[in-house]
Amino acid sequence: PPVKEQVKQHPHNLSNSNIPRFVGRDQELIDLKTQLQQSQKLAISTLTGMGGIGKTELARQFGWQEWREKAYPGGICWLNVAESDGGFIGTSILDFARVHLKLTLPDEGELDVKIRYCWQNWLAGNVLIIFDDVRDYQQIRDYLPPQEDKRFQVLITTRKEYLSATIATFRVEVLKEKDALDLLRSYLADNRIDTQIEAAKLLCQDLGYLPLALELVARLLVRRQDWKISKIRQKLAEKGLDEPSLDKNPKFHAEMTAERGLKAAFNLSWEELHSEPEAQILALYLSLFALAPFPKEMILDLFPDEDGDTVEEWLTDSLVHLSLVQDKGDGWYEIHPLLRRYFRDKLEASPHAEPAKRRYCRIMAKKSAEMPQNPTVEIVEEFKPFLLHLQASVGEYPQYIADEDLAWSYTGLAWYYEGQGLYAIAEPYHQACLT
Repeated sequence: PPVKEQVKQHPHNLSNSNIPRFVGRDQELIDLKTQLQQSQKLAISTLTGMGGIGKTELARQFGWQEWREKAYPGGICWLNVAESDGGFIGTSILDFARVHLKLTLPDEGELDVKIRYCWQNWLAGNVLIIFDDVRDYQQIRDYLPPQEDKRFQVLITTRKEYLSATIATFRVEVLKEKDALDLLRSYLADNRIDTQIEAAKLLCQDLGYLPLALELVARLLVRRQDWKISKIRQKLAEKGLDEPSLDKNPKFHAEMTAERGLKAAFNLSWEELHSEPEAQILALYLSLFALAPFPKEMILDLFPDEDGDTVEEWLTDSLVHLSLVQDKGDGWYEIHPLLRRYFRDKLEASPHAEPAKRRYCRIMAKKSAEMPQNPTVEIVEEFKPFLLHLQASVGEYPQYIADEDLAWSYTGLAWYYEGQGLYAIAEPYHQACLT
């Protein structure tokens, strides 16, 4: 074998993070380590979740943590996949081998031969390979280390719910309220959060506890020292995803680790649906549901002329698979508040808005009509998960309720409250119906 130059142990090509403090992911770092160590052969784990949830940052922090602990003497190799083709990934592996491992590569042979040479002559000890932002398993399949060599471990970040049946999936969720507030505090000194704690909690809720959105807003508040948190909430309510603070400001480009602003992050997932316009239309329809889980049977009812299995395919194989809709289990689904706003903006700008609202109101009237005049405690409990969706139909889309559904749309809600003795809440529904 060729004589190797002196190679430093624990080589890496991790980039620095530009966040002041990494919060709210301690358990994820522990669980991720456990998952990678459990495999009997080449260990591969995917970090999956919606755009802006912090998959890349979690992978980067995991890499730095493991480097500090000297867990991978053979090195940590970070590969940017995103838009790149296979050849680029291959040459990135060769570059790492040349620069960090000081390998002299054979002149002859195709790319795959040279990559195989790298794996075979890699520095001794455990190795971590990180593929960031993978769109498709085919992109990386030919560039994975050899299956039999279990000293290699692979971490993949992706928006896809499942890249391959053989890969362990690790779902990254939004932050808990306490951690979201901590994230804001990490940017904003002088007690700005704690002196406005109620407004700060509502801001976190508005942003759906999504790390990218919280970071973008926090960075704006740093630059606007005199702004109250209530002011930014008001601007977000008015402009939604078009609010400039949710965009990545080019003037402060170098400050941020994140690649893009919020709308740009969502656009990437949306563009992946271009070849599936039906799934896009379904997403627009789903934005009519209130901010609460909704059941599969109501989703299927939105498209009465379509085969149920086909609609389920759009839902599961497209929207859930791309982390645009979350499967809560037991046939219930949910949309992140910011994605819902994103879909709603698209719905309002499309020709689907009117038919979608009429259809939604028809389904809610049907549900409302199931409410008896004197409901039992059990009926009240069963009805509770549907309440916000029924209120949306009479509160947001009353002009789209068909004449024959009008009475039921309001009366079911009124009886729900009346049956519990909550007459003051029931009365406005009767009154609105009468009007």
